[in-house]
Amino acid sequence: MLFVKNYDVVTPGEMLADEGIGGNGTYSEGKKVFSKFLGTVILSNGQINVNQLNGAYMPKEGDEIIGRIAAVEDTYWVVDLGNSYYCRLDAREANTGYRVEDLSELMNVGDVVYAKILRVGRDMSSSLGLRGGRFGKLPANMLIKFNPMKISRIIGKDGSMINMIRERSKCDIILGKNGVAWVNGDKLGKEAVLSAINMIDTDAYMGDIFERVRETLEKFSINKDEAR
Repeated sequence: MLFVKNYDVVTPGEMLADEGIGGNGTYSEGKKVFSKFLGTVILSNGQINVNQLNGAYMPKEGDEIIGRIAAVEDTYWVVDLGNSYYCRLDAREANTGYRVEDLSELMNVGDVVYAKILRVGRDMSSSLGLRGGRFGKLPANMLIKFNPMKISRIIGKDGSMINMIRERSKCDIILGKNGVAWVNGDKLGKEAVLSAINMIDTDAYMGDIFERVRETLEKFSINKDEAR
């Protein structure tokens, strides 16, 4: 029997089902499934998962991240992902198409980069790559930090939440799995995105969060129309 439903908040050691298939964030004793964390339940493909509500970002191979250049060395950049783990972007993985003697001519300390994690070491240090997609240096724009454990709620089922935020705010938004969002748009649009992401980050456990975010975005739309 399943004792929880989607997006329920559960505590460490709480029994989620007396018979079921445990996924991420769970452990099993016999057929019983328990939560490892304080987190939210995600039911997917017959599996019970728990997304941790709080915690630092742990790099994983294939993750798309948004970081800041923290240092420039001879053949690589050191990138700050907002956690305590070392991360580097080698020049050979930057896909720049040309060579320079000083890498700071391409990206310097403080610049924002959108990249993919290629490798993660046993010490959780990671290496980045910029090949494909929109990866590369991002233009200066608003960055919003959020709890990386909430990214699935910001995205929503089949992208429903983030697509609504993009459409209603008229903003270009890139989400990094390390808990950073890059936002490009007009002033009111950026304010709408900030309000929506902060609401999800704070109240993700509430069952009516989608409607609450929609109502908030509508208020910004009304204000935008009045300003014209």
